[in-house]
Amino acid sequence: MANIFDGIVVVDLTNNLAGPNTASLLADFGAEVIKVEKPGGDDSRKWPPFIEGTSVTSVWLNRGKKSIVLDITKPEGMEVLKGLIAKADVVVESFRPGVMKRLGIGYEDIIKIKPDIIMCSVSGFGQTGPKSQKPGYDLIAQALSGFASVNGLKGGPPIKSATAIGDWTGSYNAFGAISAALYHRAKTGEGQYIDIALVDCLYSANEYCEPAFNGFPVPKRLGNHQAYLCPYGIFQGKDGDIVIATANDKLWQKVCVLLKKEEFVTDPDYATNGNRVKNQEKLIPIIESWLKEYESVDEVVALLDGNGIPCCKVNEPVDLMKDGHLIARGMVVDLEVPAIPAGRIKSRGVGIKFSKTPGKIKATPALGQHSLEILKTKMGYDDKKIADLKAKGALG
Repeated sequence: MANIFDGIVVVDLTNNLAGPNTASLLADFGAEVIKVEKPGGDDSRKWPPFIEGTSVTSVWLNRGKKSIVLDITKPEGMEVLKGLIAKADVVVESFRPGVMKRLGIGYEDIIKIKPDIIMCSVSGFGQTGPKSQKPGYDLIAQALSGFASVNGLKGGPPIKSATAIGDWTGSYNAFGAISAALYHRAKTGEGQYIDIALVDCLYSANEYCEPAFNGFPVPKRLGNHQAYLCPYGIFQGKDGDIVIATANDKLWQKVCVLLKKEEFVTDPDYATNGNRVKNQEKLIPIIESWLKEYESVDEVVALLDGNGIPCCKVNEPVDLMKDGHLIARGMVVDLEVPAIPAGRIKSRGVGIKFSKTPGKIKATPALGQHSLEILKTKMGYDDKKIADLKAKGALG
Protein backbone atom coordinates (compact mmCIF):
# COMPACT_ATOMS: atom_id res chain seq x y z
CA MET A 1 0.00 0.00 0.00
CA ALA A 2 1.31 3.44 -0.95
CA ASN A 3 2.26 5.88 1.79
CA ILE A 4 2.16 9.67 1.91
CA PHE A 5 5.93 10.11 1.97
CA ASP A 6 6.97 7.31 -0.40
CA GLY A 7 9.99 8.55 -2.36
CA ILE A 8 10.88 11.25 0.19
CA VAL A 9 14.45 10.96 1.52
CA VAL A 10 15.25 12.40 4.95
CA VAL A 11 18.72 12.89 6.42
CA ASP A 12 18.39 12.67 10.20
CA LEU A 13 21.07 14.52 12.19
CA THR A 14 19.19 14.48 15.47
CA ASN A 15 19.88 13.35 19.01
CA ASN A 16 17.92 12.57 22.19
CA LEU A 17 14.10 12.63 21.81
CA ALA A 18 12.26 15.40 19.94
CA GLY A 19 14.39 15.34 16.80
CA PRO A 20 14.62 11.56 16.49
CA ASN A 21 10.86 11.15 16.94
CA THR A 22 10.24 13.80 14.27
CA ALA A 23 12.21 11.75 11.75
CA SER A 24 10.59 8.48 12.85
CA LEU A 25 7.12 9.97 12.32
CA LEU A 26 8.15 10.67 8.72
CA ALA A 27 9.40 7.07 8.45
CA ASP A 28 6.07 5.77 9.77
CA PHE A 29 4.45 7.23 6.66
CA GLY A 30 6.90 5.98 4.08
CA ALA A 31 9.89 8.33 4.06
CA GLU A 32 13.33 6.79 3.69
CA VAL A 33 15.09 8.14 6.77
CA ILE A 34 18.87 7.92 6.90
CA LYS A 35 20.01 8.35 10.49
CA VAL A 36 23.56 9.73 10.52
CA GLU A 37 25.01 8.82 13.90
CA LYS A 38 28.27 9.80 15.52
CA PRO A 39 30.66 7.02 16.56
CA GLY A 40 29.02 5.43 19.61
CA GLY A 41 25.57 6.45 18.43
CA ASP A 42 22.74 8.78 19.41
CA ASP A 43 22.75 9.62 23.14
CA SER A 44 19.38 7.88 23.52
CA ARG A 45 21.11 4.55 22.87
CA LYS A 46 22.54 4.92 26.39
CA TRP A 47 19.18 5.44 28.14
CA PRO A 48 17.91 2.56 30.34
CA PRO A 49 16.26 0.14 30.48
CA PHE A 50 18.22 -2.21 28.23
CA ILE A 51 17.58 -5.55 26.57
CA GLU A 52 20.92 -7.25 25.90
CA GLY A 53 22.59 -3.83 25.77
CA THR A 54 19.96 -2.23 23.52
CA SER A 55 18.04 0.75 24.91
CA VAL A 56 14.29 0.13 24.78
CA THR A 57 13.61 3.89 24.60
CA SER A 58 16.05 4.36 21.72
CA VAL A 59 14.38 1.53 19.84
CA TRP A 60 11.13 3.52 19.66
CA LEU A 61 12.84 6.80 18.79
CA ASN A 62 14.74 5.31 15.86
CA ARG A 63 12.11 3.02 14.39
CA GLY A 64 11.86 2.75 10.63
CA LYS A 65 15.28 4.28 9.90
CA LYS A 66 18.49 3.26 8.20
CA SER A 67 21.59 3.83 10.34
CA ILE A 68 25.00 4.96 9.12
CA VAL A 69 27.85 5.91 11.45
CA LEU A 70 29.96 8.84 10.26
CA ASP A 71 32.54 10.99 11.97
CA ILE A 72 31.67 14.32 10.37
CA THR A 73 34.61 16.03 12.08
CA LYS A 74 36.73 14.21 9.47
CA PRO A 75 36.73 15.76 5.97
CA GLU A 76 35.88 12.38 4.44
CA GLY A 77 32.90 11.93 6.77
CA MET A 78 31.64 15.41 5.94
CA GLU A 79 32.00 14.64 2.23
CA VAL A 80 29.71 11.64 2.62
CA LEU A 81 27.19 13.68 4.59
CA LYS A 82 27.08 16.40 1.96
CA GLY A 83 26.60 13.74 -0.69
CA LEU A 84 23.62 12.35 1.21
CA ILE A 85 22.15 15.85 1.63
CA ALA A 86 22.43 16.37 -2.13
CA LYS A 87 20.13 13.38 -2.62
CA ALA A 88 17.69 14.29 0.18
CA ASP A 89 14.38 16.13 0.34
CA VAL A 90 14.53 16.95 4.06
CA VAL A 91 17.24 17.45 6.67
CA VAL A 92 16.24 17.30 10.35
CA GLU A 93 18.81 18.39 12.94
CA SER A 94 18.89 19.08 16.66
CA PHE A 95 22.33 20.56 17.30
CA ARG A 96 22.61 23.66 19.45
CA PRO A 97 21.87 26.73 17.29
CA GLY A 98 24.92 27.77 15.30
CA VAL A 99 26.67 24.38 15.28
CA MET A 100 25.44 23.40 11.81
CA LYS A 101 26.68 26.72 10.42
CA ARG A 102 30.09 26.27 12.06
CA LEU A 103 30.31 22.81 10.52
CA GLY A 104 29.62 24.30 7.09
CA ILE A 105 26.20 22.67 6.72
CA GLY A 106 23.88 25.46 7.84
CA TYR A 107 20.80 26.20 5.76
CA GLU A 108 22.62 28.77 3.60
CA ASP A 109 25.28 26.14 2.90
CA ILE A 110 23.04 23.21 2.06
CA ILE A 111 20.78 25.14 -0.33
CA LYS A 112 23.90 25.48 -2.46
CA ILE A 113 24.03 21.68 -2.51
CA LYS A 114 20.27 21.13 -2.92
CA PRO A 115 18.33 24.37 -3.65
CA ASP A 116 14.87 22.96 -2.86
CA ILE A 117 15.88 21.24 0.39
CA ILE A 118 13.65 21.52 3.45
CA MET A 119 15.64 21.86 6.65
CA CYS A 120 14.07 21.60 10.10
CA SER A 121 16.01 22.55 13.23
CA VAL A 122 14.62 21.34 16.57
CA SER A 123 16.12 22.98 19.66
CA GLY A 124 15.20 24.04 23.17
CA PHE A 125 14.93 27.79 22.68
CA GLY A 126 14.93 28.21 18.89
CA GLN A 127 17.46 29.75 16.53
CA THR A 128 16.83 33.38 17.54
CA GLY A 129 16.33 35.33 20.76
CA PRO A 130 18.59 36.05 23.76
CA LYS A 131 18.35 32.49 25.11
CA SER A 132 18.95 30.72 21.78
CA GLN A 133 22.51 29.69 22.69
CA LYS A 134 21.54 28.15 26.03
CA PRO A 135 21.33 24.36 26.17
CA GLY A 136 17.67 23.42 26.27
CA TYR A 137 15.92 20.18 27.16
CA ASP A 138 12.33 19.20 27.78
CA LEU A 139 12.45 20.06 31.47
CA ILE A 140 13.80 23.55 30.68
CA ALA A 141 10.91 24.05 28.25
CA GLN A 142 8.40 22.96 30.90
CA ALA A 143 9.78 25.58 33.27
CA LEU A 144 10.18 28.53 30.89
CA SER A 145 6.82 28.01 29.17
CA GLY A 146 4.94 28.27 32.47
CA PHE A 147 3.79 24.69 32.07
CA ALA A 148 5.41 23.44 35.27
CA SER A 149 4.16 26.42 37.31
CA VAL A 150 0.49 25.46 36.95
CA ASN A 151 1.07 21.79 37.80
CA GLY A 152 1.33 20.64 41.38
CA LEU A 153 -0.52 19.84 44.55
CA LYS A 154 -2.45 22.55 46.33
CA GLY A 155 -0.03 24.67 48.34
CA GLY A 156 2.95 22.74 46.98
CA PRO A 157 5.79 23.52 44.58
CA PRO A 158 5.61 23.25 40.79
CA ILE A 159 5.64 19.70 39.46
CA LYS A 160 6.98 18.67 36.07
CA SER A 161 5.19 16.30 33.75
CA ALA A 162 6.47 12.75 34.24
CA THR A 163 6.66 12.30 30.47
CA ALA A 164 8.80 14.51 28.24
CA ILE A 165 5.80 16.47 27.04
CA GLY A 166 7.91 19.29 25.56
CA ASP A 167 9.84 16.83 23.42
CA TRP A 168 6.72 15.01 22.24
CA THR A 169 4.89 18.28 21.52
CA GLY A 170 7.94 19.58 19.69
CA SER A 171 8.26 16.47 17.54
CA TYR A 172 4.63 16.52 16.45
CA ASN A 173 4.86 20.24 15.64
CA ALA A 174 8.00 19.55 13.59
CA PHE A 175 6.32 16.64 11.78
CA GLY A 176 3.37 18.85 10.87
CA ALA A 177 5.65 21.69 9.78
CA ILE A 178 7.74 19.44 7.53
CA SER A 179 4.57 17.97 6.01
CA ALA A 180 3.31 21.49 5.25
CA ALA A 181 6.69 22.49 3.79
CA LEU A 182 6.64 19.45 1.49
CA TYR A 183 3.16 20.49 0.32
CA HIS A 184 4.42 24.03 -0.28
CA ARG A 185 7.35 22.67 -2.28
CA ALA A 186 5.06 20.48 -4.36
CA LYS A 187 3.06 23.60 -5.30
CA THR A 188 5.90 26.08 -5.78
CA GLY A 189 9.15 24.15 -6.15
CA GLU A 190 10.55 26.03 -3.15
CA GLY A 191 12.17 24.48 -0.12
CA GLN A 192 12.40 26.37 3.15
CA TYR A 193 13.87 26.49 6.64
CA ILE A 194 11.83 25.51 9.72
CA ASP A 195 12.76 26.63 13.25
CA ILE A 196 11.10 24.57 16.01
CA ALA A 197 11.66 25.46 19.68
CA LEU A 198 10.44 23.18 22.47
CA VAL A 199 9.71 26.30 24.54
CA ASP A 200 7.48 27.74 21.79
CA CYS A 201 5.58 24.48 21.43
CA LEU A 202 4.80 24.12 25.14
CA TYR A 203 4.09 27.84 25.54
CA SER A 204 1.57 27.50 22.69
CA ALA A 205 -0.09 24.67 24.62
CA ASN A 206 -0.48 26.67 27.85
CA GLU A 207 -4.12 27.76 27.96
CA TYR A 208 -3.52 29.84 31.09
CA CYS A 209 -1.64 32.52 29.11
CA GLU A 210 -4.53 34.60 27.78
CA PRO A 211 -6.29 34.91 31.15
CA ALA A 212 -2.97 35.83 32.81
CA PHE A 213 -2.00 38.30 30.06
CA ASN A 214 -5.32 40.10 30.35
CA GLY A 215 -5.49 40.80 34.04
CA PHE A 216 -7.12 37.67 35.41
CA PRO A 217 -5.53 35.88 38.37
CA VAL A 218 -3.74 32.67 37.51
CA PRO A 219 -5.54 29.78 39.23
CA LYS A 220 -3.72 28.19 42.13
CA ARG A 221 -2.33 24.70 41.71
CA LEU A 222 -5.11 22.20 42.22
CA GLY A 223 -3.33 18.88 41.85
CA ASN A 224 -5.60 16.46 40.02
CA HIS A 225 -8.42 18.94 39.51
CA GLN A 226 -9.15 21.70 37.01
CA ALA A 227 -9.27 25.44 37.50
CA TYR A 228 -12.10 26.16 35.06
CA LEU A 229 -14.29 23.04 35.27
CA CYS A 230 -15.75 21.05 38.16
CA PRO A 231 -16.06 18.18 38.79
CA TYR A 232 -13.30 17.54 36.27
CA GLY A 233 -10.34 15.60 37.61
CA ILE A 234 -8.90 12.42 39.05
CA PHE A 235 -10.78 11.03 42.03
CA GLN A 236 -9.87 8.25 44.46
CA GLY A 237 -12.02 5.16 44.47
CA LYS A 238 -11.85 2.14 46.73
CA ASP A 239 -9.37 0.14 44.63
CA GLY A 240 -7.92 2.73 42.29
CA ASP A 241 -8.33 6.10 40.66
CA ILE A 242 -10.88 7.36 38.16
CA VAL A 243 -11.27 10.39 35.93
CA ILE A 244 -14.69 12.04 35.93
CA ALA A 245 -14.96 14.81 33.35
CA THR A 246 -18.15 16.79 33.90
CA ALA A 247 -17.62 19.47 31.26
CA ASN A 248 -21.06 21.12 31.39
CA ASP A 249 -24.12 21.60 33.58
CA LYS A 250 -26.18 18.98 31.74
CA LEU A 251 -23.64 16.30 32.63
CA TRP A 252 -23.51 17.60 36.18
CA GLN A 253 -27.26 17.07 36.53
CA LYS A 254 -26.75 13.40 35.63
CA VAL A 255 -24.00 13.11 38.25
CA CYS A 256 -26.33 14.60 40.87
CA VAL A 257 -28.84 11.81 40.25
CA LEU A 258 -26.16 9.14 40.77
CA LEU A 259 -24.91 10.87 43.91
CA LYS A 260 -28.50 10.93 45.18
CA LYS A 261 -27.99 14.67 45.58
CA GLU A 262 -30.66 15.98 43.21
CA GLU A 263 -30.89 19.12 45.34
CA PHE A 264 -27.42 20.09 44.08
CA VAL A 265 -28.98 20.82 40.68
CA THR A 266 -30.52 23.98 42.13
CA ASP A 267 -28.18 24.61 45.08
CA PRO A 268 -26.48 27.99 44.43
CA ASP A 269 -23.11 26.52 45.45
CA TYR A 270 -23.27 23.79 42.81
CA ALA A 271 -25.88 24.67 40.18
CA THR A 272 -23.45 26.33 37.75
CA ASN A 273 -19.95 25.38 36.71
CA GLY A 274 -18.53 28.69 37.93
CA ASN A 275 -19.89 28.16 41.42
CA ARG A 276 -18.82 24.52 41.48
CA VAL A 277 -15.27 25.65 40.70
CA LYS A 278 -15.42 28.07 43.65
CA ASN A 279 -16.65 25.27 45.91
CA GLN A 280 -14.40 22.42 44.76
CA GLU A 281 -13.02 21.88 48.25
CA LYS A 282 -16.49 20.97 49.51
CA LEU A 283 -17.58 19.03 46.43
CA ILE A 284 -14.58 16.75 45.82
CA PRO A 285 -14.85 14.91 49.20
CA ILE A 286 -18.57 14.33 48.56
CA ILE A 287 -17.81 12.66 45.23
CA GLU A 288 -14.94 10.58 46.65
CA SER A 289 -17.11 9.43 49.56
CA TRP A 290 -19.70 8.26 47.00
CA LEU A 291 -17.03 6.46 44.97
CA LYS A 292 -15.93 4.46 48.00
CA GLU A 293 -19.41 2.98 48.28
CA TYR A 294 -18.40 0.77 45.33
CA GLU A 295 -15.98 -2.13 45.62
CA SER A 296 -14.17 -1.36 42.38
CA VAL A 297 -13.47 1.51 40.03
CA ASP A 298 -14.54 -0.75 37.15
CA GLU A 299 -18.02 -0.88 38.68
CA VAL A 300 -18.16 2.92 38.79
CA VAL A 301 -16.93 3.23 35.21
CA ALA A 302 -19.71 0.91 34.05
CA LEU A 303 -22.29 2.98 35.95
CA LEU A 304 -21.04 6.31 34.60
CA ASP A 305 -20.71 4.94 31.07
CA GLY A 306 -24.28 3.73 31.26
CA ASN A 307 -25.38 7.27 32.03
CA GLY A 308 -23.29 8.96 29.35
CA ILE A 309 -20.91 10.64 31.79
CA PRO A 310 -17.30 10.92 30.51
CA CYS A 311 -15.03 8.82 32.69
CA CYS A 312 -12.07 6.48 32.63
CA LYS A 313 -10.07 4.32 34.99
CA VAL A 314 -6.51 5.61 35.46
CA ASN A 315 -4.29 3.06 33.73
CA GLU A 316 -0.74 2.11 34.62
CA PRO A 317 1.60 1.90 31.60
CA VAL A 318 1.72 -1.90 31.86
CA ASP A 319 -2.10 -2.00 31.56
CA LEU A 320 -2.03 -0.36 28.14
CA MET A 321 -0.82 -3.35 26.14
CA LYS A 322 -3.93 -5.25 27.27
CA ASP A 323 -6.37 -2.40 26.71
CA GLY A 324 -9.04 -3.63 24.28
CA HIS A 325 -9.64 -0.18 22.80
CA LEU A 326 -5.96 0.48 22.08
CA ILE A 327 -5.55 -3.01 20.61
CA ALA A 328 -8.59 -2.52 18.36
CA ARG A 329 -7.08 0.72 17.04
CA GLY A 330 -3.74 -0.88 16.23
CA MET A 331 -1.95 0.99 18.98
CA VAL A 332 -0.21 -2.07 20.46
CA VAL A 333 2.18 -3.67 17.99
CA ASP A 334 5.29 -5.81 17.68
CA LEU A 335 8.30 -3.69 16.70
CA GLU A 336 11.11 -5.52 14.95
CA VAL A 337 14.50 -5.08 16.64
CA PRO A 338 17.13 -7.28 14.97
CA ALA A 339 19.75 -6.26 17.56
CA ILE A 340 18.09 -8.23 20.40
CA PRO A 341 17.77 -12.02 20.67
CA ALA A 342 13.95 -12.06 20.63
CA GLY A 343 13.99 -9.95 17.47
CA ARG A 344 11.06 -7.78 18.56
CA ILE A 345 9.49 -5.89 21.44
CA LYS A 346 5.96 -4.78 22.30
CA SER A 347 5.52 -1.17 21.30
CA ARG A 348 3.14 1.64 20.41
CA GLY A 349 1.46 1.80 17.02
CA VAL A 350 0.94 4.65 14.56
CA GLY A 351 -0.98 7.41 16.35
CA ILE A 352 -2.35 9.18 13.25
CA LYS A 353 -5.04 7.31 11.32
CA PHE A 354 -5.25 7.90 7.55
CA SER A 355 -7.87 6.00 5.57
CA LYS A 356 -5.82 5.68 2.36
CA THR A 357 -2.25 5.81 3.65
CA PRO A 358 -2.32 4.35 7.17
CA GLY A 359 1.42 4.10 7.76
CA LYS A 360 3.29 1.39 9.62
CA ILE A 361 5.77 1.00 12.46
CA LYS A 362 8.91 -0.49 10.90
CA ALA A 363 12.06 -2.12 12.22
CA THR A 364 14.64 -0.28 14.32
CA PRO A 365 18.22 -0.55 13.05
CA ALA A 366 21.30 -1.54 14.97
CA LEU A 367 23.98 1.14 15.13
CA GLY A 368 25.57 1.40 11.66
CA GLN A 369 23.46 -1.49 10.31
CA HIS A 370 23.03 0.16 6.91
CA SER A 371 26.39 1.91 6.52
CA LEU A 372 27.60 -0.25 3.63
CA GLU A 373 24.20 -0.33 1.92
CA ILE A 374 23.90 3.46 2.01
CA LEU A 375 27.44 4.05 0.76
CA LYS A 376 26.99 1.64 -2.13
CA THR A 377 23.41 2.35 -3.21
CA LYS A 378 23.09 6.05 -2.38
CA MET A 379 26.66 7.22 -2.89
CA GLY A 380 27.92 4.71 -5.46
CA TYR A 381 31.06 3.94 -3.44
CA ASP A 382 33.04 0.81 -4.25
CA ASP A 383 34.75 -1.46 -1.72
CA LYS A 384 38.09 0.36 -2.11
CA LYS A 385 36.61 3.75 -1.32
CA ILE A 386 34.70 2.33 1.64
CA ALA A 387 37.89 0.74 2.97
CA ASP A 388 39.63 4.11 2.62
CA LEU A 389 36.86 5.78 4.68
CA LYS A 390 37.33 3.20 7.42
CA ALA A 391 41.09 3.59 7.38
CA LYS A 392 40.77 7.35 7.86
CA GLY A 393 38.34 6.92 10.76
CA ALA A 394 35.43 8.57 8.96
CA LEU A 395 33.21 5.49 8.93
CA GLY A 396 32.11 3.81 12.14
